[in-house]
Amino acid sequence: MFINTSSLEQNLNSLSKIITCALKLGILIGGVCVIVYSLKIGHFPQDISAGDGLLFLMAAACFGVVYVFFVASLVALGISVSPVVRVVFKFSVRGVNLFYRQKKQPVHEFAPFEWTAILFALFSIFIIIVLGSRDTAAYWNLPLLSIGLYFFYSLYLSFGKNIKQIEIVNNSLVHTTEKENIAQLGNLESLRKRQQFILAIILFIPLAIGGVSGELLDATMRMTHVRIEKSIIYIKEPYSSLIPKLIAATDHSAPKEYTPFDKIVVLFKGFGKITVISFQDGNTIRKLEIPNDQLIIETP
Repeated sequence: MFINTSSLEQNLNSLSKIITCALKLGILIGGVCVIVYSLKIGHFPQDISAGDGLLFLMAAACFGVVYVFFVASLVALGISVSPVVRVVFKFSVRGVNLFYRQKKQPVHEFAPFEWTAILFALFSIFIIIVLGSRDTAAYWNLPLLSIGLYFFYSLYLSFGKNIKQIEIVNNSLVHTTEKENIAQLGNLESLRKRQQFILAIILFIPLAIGGVSGELLDATMRMTHVRIEKSIIYIKEPYSSLIPKLIAATDHSAPKEYTPFDKIVVLFKGFGKITVISFQDGNTIRKLEIPNDQLIIETP
């Protein structure tokens, strides 16, 4: 049996490039997520060691994968409801054309409906229900966001179609009228830049929506145990004296010099030498930064 080693090597090189690109993209998006979350809680990790740096890269990659899956599922939800969106858009265009002598026609085509998108759309519905249980605004802003992402996804595919047509015409050895009128299809480099810009919008626009980004980032941080909402925390003096005794876990024994507390949310742990916690103090939420060697976190 003859094996085409040249073809196999090309496939492996292509796969390696795809994995490398996906990893870089995941780390980039994950890094942005960590920065946005740090801005949200008002804490940036300091005195990060080499081990913390490696942990950060792994966590950032994990954040990126979760976030990209979240965005993809929202796009899939938009594709799933696209037949309704196209009908509404069609009637909207007709309504606008009533006020113009020269009829307006859409410049770009909508992305086609795909049955496989329904599977991913089910995940997005589950995510909407979970996030909506914490913030009811997610019940309406996430579906609207999915429709907006569908519009941008349609633009992305439309630019890609134009790019493919230009490349086919340029690579053709036969002189045709399309080659003479290739300028009408657009500038190749400009189209590529526009497509990249649209992709950046699709990936990062959910972070610009406060309610979405907040709940999503919190959920992602919980998955990687950077954020812990249910735990028993044993804290040393003098930090334990800064926390109300009302939230002390009196039914838990503690090591010497430590005081146990529950109803405390760990906002940030794992990177650097500081752990950030928050707790209810009367009608206000207080935050406290504690050195890692001054507390013990027990998770269920």
